[in-house]
Amino acid sequence: MTNHHVTRPAGTGDDSIAAVEADLDTTRHEMADTLDELAARLDVKTRGKEKAHELKQRTQVAVRSRDVQIRSGIIAAIVLSLILMLARRKRRLSAAE
Repeated sequence: MTNHHVTRPAGTGDDSIAAVEADLDTTRHEMADTLDELAARLDVKTRGKEKAHELKQRTQVAVRSRDVQIRSGIIAAIVLSLILMLARRKRRLSAAE
């Protein structure tokens, strides 16, 4: 929240009335913004839903990351098994000659 207190010398005429009206308008907008912010902070139901949605998204990201790690491990194990099988076959063929 920003405070805009402007001190002006007392004057007469339309300029001073316009300045006061402008100050009042600015103050009204600031108060409306402040009330909106307070209402949002006090809306426990909506904040709870937002937190639940945020937690759900973080959990989904963590699960995807874990799934990727598991799949990568499985693929690495398969590739390593194939390499070992080919190496044994090559040794057997070399030993048979």
